[in-house]
Amino acid sequence: MDFKSTWQIIKAGAAKLFGKDTKVKVIVLIGIAGILMILLSECGSKTQKKPQTADIDSKQVMANYTETLEEKIDQIVSSIEGVGENKVMVTLASSEEYVYASETKDSRDRTEDVGSGESKKTQTKDVKESNLILVEDENGQKQALIQKQIEPKVKGVVVVCEGGDSIAVQQRVIDAVTVALDISASKVCVTKLGG
Repeated sequence: MDFKSTWQIIKAGAAKLFGKDTKVKVIVLIGIAGILMILLSECGSKTQKKPQTADIDSKQVMANYTETLEEKIDQIVSSIEGVGENKVMVTLASSEEYVYASETKDSRDRTEDVGSGESKKTQTKDVKESNLILVEDENGQKQALIQKQIEPKVKGVVVVCEGGDSIAVQQRVIDAVTVALDISASKVCVTKLGG
């Protein structure tokens, strides 16, 4: 059913309902038109929300970082005597963090009220104001200046290898991974690769 036919039905129904009272007709028709406009505007605004690109970018960065770590650990572990074929999995405890440069202004306001006699009232107010330092990028948009980038923290590493049943191989792999990633030995698991 299109808009014109709907409008004709509403108009005919209103004419039968209210007879020849034009003021009532006009008010009812304006009300109905308003309701239709609201309904039509709601139908048009029900578009699906797209995921935020920042979340997608952050997840992709994390996946790339994890993949790079796994490749580096795989290269290191593969060169250890007795390891043989291996697979490496790295899990992260946190995401990449940024510390932004800022400028801080400290000020102190001091107010003294002197009353009659010896009464004095002193109020001190410390004000600390911090603002991010903004710089323009190549597109002319202002962005906060990154002072430091903190790499994600490694939660754990699993190394599955052919020589994983040997205690000596396990220890060499654990030593290599803990030194390479600066993590504790309790976060590294080395086990034998199944057939």
